[in-house]
Amino acid sequence: MKNNNSFTLVKDCKLCKSLDQIKVLALSPVPIGDRYLPESEKSMVLENFPMDIMMCKACGHYQNSGFVNPELIYAHYLSRPATTNPVLSDAYKSYVADLLKLTTKTELFAVEAGSNDGAFVSYLQENGIKVLGVEPSPNLSKQANERSIPTLNDYFGFEVSKKIKEEYGEADFFVANHTFSNIIDNNDFVKGVKNILSASGVFSMQTHYHLSVIEKDLVENFTHEHLSGFYVKPLVSFFESHSLELFDVKVVPAKEGSIRCFIQHQGGPNKLQQSVLDTIAYEESIGMDQIDRHDSLTNFIETIKMKLHDLLDSEVDKGKIVAGFGTSIGATTFSYNYELGDLLSFFVDDDPYRHNLISPGLQIPVFPSKMIYEKKADYVIIMAPLYADAIMKNNQKYLDEGGTFIKIWPKFEVIKNA
Repeated sequence: MKNNNSFTLVKDCKLCKSLDQIKVLALSPVPIGDRYLPESEKSMVLENFPMDIMMCKACGHYQNSGFVNPELIYAHYLSRPATTNPVLSDAYKSYVADLLKLTTKTELFAVEAGSNDGAFVSYLQENGIKVLGVEPSPNLSKQANERSIPTLNDYFGFEVSKKIKEEYGEADFFVANHTFSNIIDNNDFVKGVKNILSASGVFSMQTHYHLSVIEKDLVENFTHEHLSGFYVKPLVSFFESHSLELFDVKVVPAKEGSIRCFIQHQGGPNKLQQSVLDTIAYEESIGMDQIDRHDSLTNFIETIKMKLHDLLDSEVDKGKIVAGFGTSIGATTFSYNYELGDLLSFFVDDDPYRHNLISPGLQIPVFPSKMIYEKKADYVIIMAPLYADAIMKNNQKYLDEGGTFIKIWPKFEVIKNA
């Protein structure tokens, strides 16, 4: 590893430790995607960090070329939890039901790493399960504890697992819900899981499915938080190296395509499901471990960027106003890779926690969504593409008044009333 305190370049595979890595996708360097600042801190210069995707030629795993110091990411983390999101809430209830099918025990203890404000473990808690969250963000762990969900403000790993095991005992369920791709040292993390997991316990991991990311052109998934792009075949080998068995997998619709993996100690009570074999067979059939697998995604990014600028460069020169709707972490990825800094006058977002802040690096102001009316935006680029339909439905008035929405996914589309 090569370290400059803020960014560490990683030379070896995060799973198998092979040094045989090759770059398969080159993205624009970006600042930390969630580092929205108050106007009073406008003089602060945020560093841009590399965002290149590497493939391990030994095991096929995909990962970022390096990682940002996590203290820089999580100290001021603004990402909002699922507590008030009905879509995620329904998904979590289904997830809990899947877990409960795997045990007949009545007294259970569950641990979640990267537990956010406790949104997921609260559903376990509602089912009478003793829970503990482990969350690196100080503000989110504080919110969880205020909601009576016991939460440690820490990074889970082997040393933390020993402390939890000593104080709370072994875990019947260990959950990493869209967390495992954010881990710097996956081997230490899994060593901790193995240490704390009971003999019949289940480790459940849900994460972005890198196959879906590629096939659906999910550009917003490439952030400094998401250090790995997982698919099933490399994971099976990785868990085997820790004397664990990935015995079942489901492809679920979360985030336009995620995998929910179920792992146990080798020789555990659950039988290997056909789903694992079928998923690996499909991954092999489409060449998930081929170095040109990301070429279509590169072409997609270049096409969207070209179409945005073909439409908007001349319009901005004429004095037209362009806004961006949505300020998720992925919006930073879009802003830099589509070179939107000279096009956008402002962002809007429905999340009040982001209002009156400025965007990372480009310092574009963020306002409530009503400002697309008050500032009479001529064009609004939807920067939260998974929610595009809901955004347009909730802002039909904007279209009725002559405004134009621009969708950048799943294809470029200009939407206005006839």
